[in-house]
Parts: sequence; structure tokens; C-alpha cells
Amino acid sequence: MPYLNVDEVESALVVVSSPPNDSFIQRIPLPHKTWEKRSVNAIKIGNGAGSERTGVYFLGGVHAREWGSPDILIFFTEQLAQAYRTNSSVTLGGNTFTAAQIQSIVNTLDIFILPQANPDGRHFSMTTDAMWRKNRRPAPPGRKGHRNCVGVDINRNYDFLWNYPVYFSAEAPITNSTDPCDYQVYIGPAAASEPETQNVVYLMERFPQIRYFIDIHSYGEDILYSWGDDDDQSSNSAMNFQNPVYNGLRGVGGDTAYQEYIDASDKRLSIDLANGMKNAIQAVRGHTYTVEQARSLYPTAGTSDDYGYSRHIVDSSKSKIVSFVVEWGSPQNSTPFHPRYSEMQQIIQEITAGLIEFCLGIIARQAGLLAEVKNESRPGNSRRT
Repeated sequence: MPYLNVDEVESALVVVSSPPNDSFIQRIPLPHKTWEKRSVNAIKIGNGAGSERTGVYFLGGVHAREWGSPDILIFFTEQLAQAYRTNSSVTLGGNTFTAAQIQSIVNTLDIFILPQANPDGRHFSMTTDAMWRKNRRPAPPGRKGHRNCVGVDINRNYDFLWNYPVYFSAEAPITNSTDPCDYQVYIGPAAASEPETQNVVYLMERFPQIRYFIDIHSYGEDILYSWGDDDDQSSNSAMNFQNPVYNGLRGVGGDTAYQEYIDASDKRLSIDLANGMKNAIQAVRGHTYTVEQARSLYPTAGTSDDYGYSRHIVDSSKSKIVSFVVEWGSPQNSTPFHPRYSEMQQIIQEITAGLIEFCLGIIARQAGLLAEVKNESRPGNSRRT
């Protein structure tokens, strides 16, 4: 079985959101067409309404050569839909998620799935240049490479420390470029300049119930939590990405000149949810993913996960989105960005198990918080001193 091509991914979204699933699955046309005029669609899974519902957002297909990410999210969507509709369980390797657990996910959460954020790049990678990573935007007029160079790295284009030469130390080993002819990591002419980036952001803006986000990439067998620009710290809230005092100091790592502030409870929550995913992935066939801060790989700017988590800090009216990156697949594969499909099928099961467990972890946390609130409201349980 080959990887799904661009048209097959979109067709799968149409099928899975059609009767008899249409009572709990909605297809969402996104507003921005790609540079090659392709339409992009997302899916919302959830049976219920109300302000108390929590949104979970899964993104894939950002980097063109990472062929398996859309396949993972289509499989996840199909498994969840089938099991919910038939009131059945889902077994993935050593994991069995009960019918009751599947029902609780769909009845409690709103799950947003954007499996193919960059269809132009995916098509080009699958038909012309297998290692292509970016979208297919021509270099802008007046810029180096106009008429000759193509492509922006969508995962360097978000509005988080986008103008990295201002914010980062010259010594930081950052993987970004202002050169439109850079083959991999050109950041684009402006923050969020790309329609693909704008579509990803659109879902966060339109659906404020989204509180959790995972961007699915390859490769490395990692589960990464915020931040990606520098080492985390939870003691000095003034040392943060908005403070210009620290411009030119970020990204070195292993020093104390700059470390990115993160709320300690958010970090604990991130690690707990990531470890739940890790355990579910391992139960499929014994592969052990590494849970670590995103900066542990290398410093980045303009990425989806840091943008997602930063939004509530920049604008307190926006919801906090606890954000992650999953890097599926082993570097030992001969073609790690698109391994042979028999191997990819195993990876699909692993990550699907991880995503289901992630949803269950969120539900368990919400139930625990609700129980704590109820307990505090009982007579004699006041915390006032």
C-alpha cells in the first residue's frame, strides 16, 4: 500500500465526514488557498456543544517530505469515527482502548484535525523532489532569487520571534534563514505571510476552545514540549520572549544569560501528557520515544508549537494552548522521512495510540480538577487562612 497522495487525503476527509458520521464529524473548509490554488480542509470531531468543552488540535503535513503525517491523521480519524459510531474498542499493538473510552473522547472533547497543511509541497515532494520540505511560494519580487527560488518553510513562518537575527545570539546554532534560496528553512518575507501558516492559525482563532495542540513531524522518535527557542526556567518571569532587554542573547543553551520562562505547572502538565503518549507508543511494539524540551534538539524561531503556546502571553484574551511536537520514525530507517510503507503502518499505529492516550489524559486531568473543585466547595474544606 503506498502513501496517500494529495487528492486521496482530501477524498478521505470527504468520506469520513459523510453519513453516517456527519452527526459528529464536520468538515471545515479553510479560508486561504495555497500558492498553487489548492483548497485545504480540516475536520472537527465531537458530539456535543457548550462552553465547557475542550478543543484538541492535531496538525500534520507541514513539511512536504514527511509523507506519513497525513496518513497518521487520516487513520486516527477513521479509527475514532468507526469505533465511536459502532460503540466498539480500538486495539493498537498492546493497547486496547475501550468503547467507553472512545465514547468519552468524542462526547467530551472537540478534536480538530488538519492532516495536510501543505498540499503543494507534498505534491512536489511525491512527484518531483522527494526531499522537498517547504511550500511552493516563488521568491517575492525585489528579493534575491526572484523567478529562480521557491518555497518558504511553514514551520519557520509563525509569529514567534520570527525576525530571529534581532532576538537570537549570533552564536546560537539556529536553523532558520532569511535567504529565499535556502533549500530548507527560509522564513518567508514576513511573519505568517504564507496561506498555509494562516490556515493553521485560523483554526486557533475561530475555535477558542482549543487548549491543546500537537504538530506531527518526522523524524527522531521524540515528543517535544515548549519552549524551542532556549532552555526553560520557571523562576524569573521577566526573562521572556517579549522582553527586549534580552534581544541578542537567546538560543545559545546551557548558559544563564537567557532562559525562556515557562509556568512550572504548564511544564509539569506537558511532561505528564507527553509521558502518557510515550507509554502508549511503546506498548505498540516496544519503541521508546524520548520526552524532552524542544530546545534540546536545536534552537528554533517561528515554529507552530511555540507560537501556539505564546498566544495567551502576548494577548491575555486568547486561550492558553499547551503545545507539542511529535517526531515520528527512527533515524535508522533508510529513508527516515518516508520509510517503506510496511514500516510506516507500524508508525501509524504507534502515533494513533499516542494521540488517543493524549486525549484520555486530558479528560482524566479535567475530571481530577473538577473533583478538586467539588471537594474544596464542601464545608470545612476552605483553603482560606
